[in-house]
Amino acid sequence: MNRSGRLMGDRTLFEWLVVTAFCATVAAASTTFGWLWRMDMSAYDATLSLVPRKPAEDVVVVAIDDPSLAEIGRWPWRRSVHAALIDRLSAAGARVIAFDVILHEPNPDNREADRVLADAIAASGRVILPLVQASRANRIIGEAPPAPIFLAGASSVGHIHVEFDPDGIARSVYLWEGFGAARHPQMALAALQLADPARAARYGAPAPGAAEDDLWHRDSWLRIPFSGPPGTYRYVSYADVLRGDVDASVFQDKVVFVGATALGLTDSVPTPTSGFNRPMPGVEVIANVYGALTRGDAVRQVSPALTGALAAIIVIVLMVVMLRTKPRTALVWAFAGVAGTLVLMWIAMQMGGFWFPPAGAVLGCMLCYPLWSWRRLEAAQRHLDEQLDELHRSAVRFIPGMPEATVASDAFDPLQQRIMRVEEAIERQRHFRRFVSETLDSLPVGAIVTDTEGRILLTNREALSLLSAHDEAQLAAALGQIEWPPGVHLSAGLPVALEADQVVTAEVDGPNDRRLLTQMAQLRSADGVPVGRVLGLSDITRIRDAHRAREETMHYLSHDLRSPIASVLTLIEAEKVAGDLGPEQLEFLRQLGRYANSALKLADDLFRLVRADAIDQSRFVEFNLAATVQDAIDESWALARGKSVKVIFEATDDIVDASQVHGDMELVRRAVLNLLTNAIKYGAEDGQVSVGLARVDDQWEVSVSDDGEGIAPEQLPGLFRRFGRLKNPATRREKGVGLGLMIVKTVAERHGGGVSVASEPGHGAVFRFRLPALDEA
Repeated sequence: MNRSGRLMGDRTLFEWLVVTAFCATVAAASTTFGWLWRMDMSAYDATLSLVPRKPAEDVVVVAIDDPSLAEIGRWPWRRSVHAALIDRLSAAGARVIAFDVILHEPNPDNREADRVLADAIAASGRVILPLVQASRANRIIGEAPPAPIFLAGASSVGHIHVEFDPDGIARSVYLWEGFGAARHPQMALAALQLADPARAARYGAPAPGAAEDDLWHRDSWLRIPFSGPPGTYRYVSYADVLRGDVDASVFQDKVVFVGATALGLTDSVPTPTSGFNRPMPGVEVIANVYGALTRGDAVRQVSPALTGALAAIIVIVLMVVMLRTKPRTALVWAFAGVAGTLVLMWIAMQMGGFWFPPAGAVLGCMLCYPLWSWRRLEAAQRHLDEQLDELHRSAVRFIPGMPEATVASDAFDPLQQRIMRVEEAIERQRHFRRFVSETLDSLPVGAIVTDTEGRILLTNREALSLLSAHDEAQLAAALGQIEWPPGVHLSAGLPVALEADQVVTAEVDGPNDRRLLTQMAQLRSADGVPVGRVLGLSDITRIRDAHRAREETMHYLSHDLRSPIASVLTLIEAEKVAGDLGPEQLEFLRQLGRYANSALKLADDLFRLVRADAIDQSRFVEFNLAATVQDAIDESWALARGKSVKVIFEATDDIVDASQVHGDMELVRRAVLNLLTNAIKYGAEDGQVSVGLARVDDQWEVSVSDDGEGIAPEQLPGLFRRFGRLKNPATRREKGVGLGLMIVKTVAERHGGGVSVASEPGHGAVFRFRLPALDEA
């Protein structure tokens, strides 16, 4: 990644962190401090309404409804009427009678009726009466319990207050309330204490606090999990019970709640499952509280700190996902985050009875997408502007004739301005491609650029001409038909370099009897990853013909030189045989013969060098390198015997059998013989020359080592030069013109191999001659 890309990545990460922190903070704060409580309450109400709970089966509501008012008369009724109801319910076997009718004052006009009701309450022994607040103006001044005449016979009292949220909906109650201390249970809890004391013990009274004060105290807040809308519990009419129209079994062992439901008389309240359009009578609210306490199904409020943290976690997870997704997918994830939050709320409510307010997390999720998209778009636009500027500067600097920018910075709408700049960049790209194409076409050599799979990306007219192709398809076919010489590694049918800076050079036959010199280099990215190849083609047909002509000339020249020299040598030998020569004449003939032999060797070496320099790879044959080395050793036997040098060939049988190569066997034999001849000449008298053959990577290596005087490091670079001879005592003893190692080097390189030397003064020298292996080892 370049520096610009890294900077953009760092900037994007920073802006992601800022957006994530902002959205997570908004979600956490909104949830913790209840800024969106109306939305939370709407979600709460919807959740309660979606999955109704089963009402308590042992609850019956006796309703003071409109038909009862029409039949019995205007409210308030005589208290003897209530006494008759209590008597009937007690006789029917009601377990508890929660009498939600306020009786906090006696009736001075009908004390007898009060006495009848008090007696009925006392006789029943299972009646619970309501307790309300006593207030003056807007101030609570105490409690308003039932009148003492009724309170004396009541089983217990319970408060009937419900809590209204700021939106006017009754969603909760306090299980314990009282003036000075929260000592009175809610009427539903009082009923449970009478009906099932063991279960009611779970909702025990709060621990006594400090001395009582003049305040109304509340404790044990409970969100009511309503069983359903008004009418969920079973209703029976007050008048029907009095007439005996209701079967006594309806009340057998039941908890009976008696309260008003008639219009204008009822204390109906809006609830989550009813709303304002159909309020729920207070007596049924108490019945719902009783059902919740019986089931142990209260809605528990998660602590604000925990809900805030959970909302922040939801937002952070969403932002992590959106960081790795495309904008279109990010929108889907944003909605998925909202839906997931609502599903989490529903699961927490229905499965665990916990209330998690979702509005803050929903707000955070909905803010994530526009804010993150905005910052990402801003970052992308900023980066695009920078890259467009850099593209234009580079184009103007390196491409002749590139037009200047024409979009004014303040002339257009920003979006339209960027569109026009992109269009200019596209036009510059077209100009650049034309420039590259024209540059390639102007090259005097063929050029082909491919990808790593060998597909042609760019080419020029000269390449098409050299391979007799009219288009890229024909060019690809022509490349596929080229027979590459041995030792050239191929990938996708084309040469490939094994090292980063290596240039692969090879001579191949092209169409129309052309001889082509090919050079291939690897194209790599800034990170060093291979991205393609560039192949250069040059027509060397004339050069090849010139080499052939030179070879023929040298052949004829060497033949013409050899003939008179051979004749001179013959005459010298004939003169020696003839006899009658004095010492001076014999010495003259010996000197003349030595010079003639040197001239003959020079002619032979020149011929071999020219032949090696003009090797025709099309004439290569397959042969066994070990056998060729052995032939060279056999040919050097006479020279080694003359110096009492022992030549040892070190190679295992499997190496000998596998050492197949492709080349000119005679020239390879001559190259190895030259190395052996040098080792014998410049090695120690009565010494040893070791010849080794081994596989090194994808090449066969012939090593020739001696135990002579060695070569100084500063003299090593001149060994393989034309007419290069070292100046030391060993070379002065031996005659030569310095073409032997040049022939070795030329033969090795023309076969796709190489030659090297390692030596230290006083420790001999090791020459290594390498040829490409014909097959894999």
